[in-house]
Amino acid sequence: MENRKIRDEDFDFFKEIIRHSHTWMEEEGLTGQENDEHLRSYLHRYDETGGEWLIWSGEGQKIGAAYLVYAAPSNKKPWLGTIVIHPEKRKQGFAKKIIEEISSMVIQNSPVLFSACPAENTSWIRFLNHNGFEQAGLENDEKGKEYIKFVKVLSD
Repeated sequence: MENRKIRDEDFDFFKEIIRHSHTWMEEEGLTGQENDEHLRSYLHRYDETGGEWLIWSGEGQKIGAAYLVYAAPSNKKPWLGTIVIHPEKRKQGFAKKIIEEISSMVIQNSPVLFSACPAENTSWIRFLNHNGFEQAGLENDEKGKEYIKFVKVLSD
């Protein structure tokens, strides 16, 4: 699989994949009707975390998008912030492959990869567990919403 930073020409693809990710859109405060300017503003909302939005493709087709933080301000460790797969490519192992690729990208700088999700979102919890993440603790955001923090131990 290949990845690269998201570009303006990827916005239609990004809009398509998030439109089919209702829970994620709700969590992120999006409607699926965002124009390019609003989407650009949304993507830049996370600039201070030191991460980047990556578009993933294989066999000449875009498959999904992920947000990867290389060294989070909170603990200086890499974090998988988001992973969204095109609806026609779901349940085919692409998310697992992307997580494996991300793990390979960050292992030189950290023996672990973190992620988090809302404590009430059992499908995201199962997804992270299925992909090798283990619960590492609970945290509340500034509004009091509870999140489960996950960690994946990386190995060569």
